[in-house]
Amino acid sequence: MRYLLIAWFLIVIVTQSASSQHWTRERHHIMVGLGGTGFMGDLGGADDIGTQGIRDFDFSAVRPAITAGYRYMLFQNLGITGNLSFGYVYGDDKFTEESFRNNRNIHFRSPILELSSTAQLYVLRLERVGARYRRITGVRAARGLRLSGYLFAGVGGFYFNPQGYFEGASYTGNFPAEELPADGWYNLRPLRTEGQGFFETRNQYSPFSLAIPFGLGAMIKINTDISIGIQYGFRKTFTDYIDDVSKTYVDPAIYSIIFEDPARAALAEYFANPTNNQLSKNVTAPGQQRGNPYNTDAYMFGFITVYYKIPEHRRPYGVLRF
Repeated sequence: MRYLLIAWFLIVIVTQSASSQHWTRERHHIMVGLGGTGFMGDLGGADDIGTQGIRDFDFSAVRPAITAGYRYMLFQNLGITGNLSFGYVYGDDKFTEESFRNNRNIHFRSPILELSSTAQLYVLRLERVGARYRRITGVRAARGLRLSGYLFAGVGGFYFNPQGYFEGASYTGNFPAEELPADGWYNLRPLRTEGQGFFETRNQYSPFSLAIPFGLGAMIKINTDISIGIQYGFRKTFTDYIDDVSKTYVDPAIYSIIFEDPARAALAEYFANPTNNQLSKNVTAPGQQRGNPYNTDAYMFGFITVYYKIPEHRRPYGVLRF
């Protein structure tokens, strides 16, 4: 089966390249896109245990995203791209009716800045060629139509920085109100919400990680220079801390040891265990499960894209190049 797929791939590339050469004038494109993000991890919306699967996708957690990139066509049906994408991912246990996750009551947001390179394999092309000469008097020219669909996969790296919103009115910890920080968004990684860097078995996680983007897309050519498309891409990652949740709860007393500033210690204590106490207190006691370290996090980007063909440099008439 594997060899049949390889043979099919080679046949598509060779036969399509040989049948038409107009694509060689359309090798270079720049691309911009607007869209949204989705997050699949320990936090989120499915009414079950959190996963990185598509069933855990939650429309209420979608946030805006943008992208820009460059595409070079190696063959008529194979292109390579370089992409820079930015967006926010978001997750909140209040979106799920699964009792333990809802009781956990953790939320987060994180920027995602991703640099990636992908290969686009065009597996579908529908083409109706219009009249070549459109200015002949009395001749009505038909417009050309070029619709294409593709699969893509590649590799990338991304930066993330999980954050949580502190609300003093919901704080029920050990610090008095006058020592609490102001309401607002705070970076979670420095707060060591699972004891990272305090326990020898828990190293501080990096805000950088690798991702494997893959997905599908479709484009329609508007004119000789511009195409509009839609693209959906899933990201397999190698970190479980995009949402700052992975392992078990820790004793909140450690934060008075880690941080001298009471406000900072209160923040860490709050974000480490913001339970809404709908279940027994033992559910969120030190050592109990806070996340699932056996599944890494995942996210997606969906974009509406515009491709612009970079004009070729025309050789002046009479100039020969040997």
